[in-house]
Amino acid sequence: MALLNITLISSFHKIHGNCNPRELYKIIEHLQPDVIFEELSTNGFEIIYSPYYQPETIEAITVKQYLQKYPIKHFPVDNYPVNENDLLSDAQIIWDNSMEYRELWNEKLTRLNESGYYFLNSDKCTEIIDRLTRIEEAVLTETKNIKLLNEHKTEKLLHDKRETEMLRSIYDIASQHPFDKSVFICGAEHRQGIKKKLKEFETKESNKIKWTFFNEI
Repeated sequence: MALLNITLISSFHKIHGNCNPRELYKIIEHLQPDVIFEELSTNGFEIIYSPYYQPETIEAITVKQYLQKYPIKHFPVDNYPVNENDLLSDAQIIWDNSMEYRELWNEKLTRLNESGYYFLNSDKCTEIIDRLTRIEEAVLTETKNIKLLNEHKTEKLLHDKRETEMLRSIYDIASQHPFDKSVFICGAEHRQGIKKKLKEFETKESNKIKWTFFNEI
């Protein structure tokens, strides 16, 4: 069986400085994928890629433009069921109670504005995201906000399950639609989780995929 190649591109859903559809388009065009995997549910995918829908996220705007020039296959892979009640309902208490949290968010946005996808696909971005998560847990524990703390834990578990489901979908699709090279565009907060999960997938899956992480030597 031929070796399949996938490059993971970490993204940010909203336009912010050098994180924009133009820059993402250049990255994808340089990689010239045969297939694109997207962090979308099947229902969301069908709506976004209907003829007259105007997408709002960077990824959907970019892919829709790219497909006009390069009519390749693309697939939604984020189909783990999401209940809105499983998400953190209010982060204001964290913002109000941690200066470090506010400073880290501002640093993240500054770097994102200046370096765009090269920041999102860096160890520094992963470090900031990890630290933000730890501060969230610490503040909610210290303030004894049990409701928000439970929501935070549930959301973290949900992201973990979504990452597993996305990888499982990619490997399933790869077995049915062989390709030479592809890209997987996914939120930067999933980069580290996906890296860890790939070790297990690589040992148990029959499809052999060579994973590359954009902007990583």
